[in-house]
Amino acid sequence: METKLVQDACLLLQGEISPESGIRLELRQEDILPMVRVLDQYELTPVRKQRHLSIYIAIKFALQSHAASDGCTGEMLTRKVLNGDYLYSLYVQLCLKWEEFDLLTHLAPIVKRIQIKHVEGIPKDMLLIEGWEWFLQLEGNCARAIQAI
Repeated sequence: METKLVQDACLLLQGEISPESGIRLELRQEDILPMVRVLDQYELTPVRKQRHLSIYIAIKFALQSHAASDGCTGEMLTRKVLNGDYLYSLYVQLCLKWEEFDLLTHLAPIVKRIQIKHVEGIPKDMLLIEGWEWFLQLEGNCARAIQAI
């Protein structure tokens, strides 16, 4: 199940990335599996799970691209920064396209905090998964409250 979800999410995301960007997703399992495990804990439809993982991958790759720009100069620096910026804008576009407005509202300050910490030299990438899990918990609590009414 994990492998299929990761493959489907990557294909979905790669299909959303403009071919002109030249961005190719090259995943390391250790970067993605923690989020897969979080998503598996919640009752999401398979499509929604796939979309959430795609959004996560876009953010994760944006973070990695910006972090990899440290020490780069010239054209390589430009490429890393532009790829990261493109992927950040793509995650926003995907949230809007898939009507994940609450997720976008919840993630925006978390992503900004992570970006600031990177600039300060204090990587806090784990905040992304923690924040996502908090969102899913809140969403689940709201759904149960509505069902109880």
